[in-house]
Amino acid sequence: MSTPSDSPPDFGHLLTLLEVHENLLHAETQAIAAKHLDTIESILSKKEESMRSVLEVKKQFNINPRTDIKVDQLIDQLVKLQKRNAESFKKLIEHQSSKQKMGESEIPKAIDFRLKKAYSKSIFETSSRLN
Repeated sequence: MSTPSDSPPDFGHLLTLLEVHENLLHAETQAIAAKHLDTIESILSKKEESMRSVLEVKKQFNINPRTDIKVDQLIDQLVKLQKRNAESFKKLIEHQSSKQKMGESEIPKAIDFRLKKAYSKSIFETSSRLN
């Protein structure tokens, strides 16, 4: 008779959480493109919660979840999306900063600071690859 530790892990719940995180990344992409700073800030908060959930479920596995092909591919996709969003966000901030210097636009400094802080303190580090 096999014990629960002998049975293969169920990656279904982890996949679901990763897909939720992917959806948040896509929403973040759209918010960055639309330059909706309040929406970006809201999504960053949701991404933090999502990543905490993913990491909690990951702790339950006795093996590296990346051994599952679907999980591995989805994690790679998430890392790619996160990098793209970070680069897009950096460009948005640079563009807005240059506009401010020219006096064309005013972005509230508090929002700008909070977003930079959120990105710099994110628990999701692209180099970790959820290992």
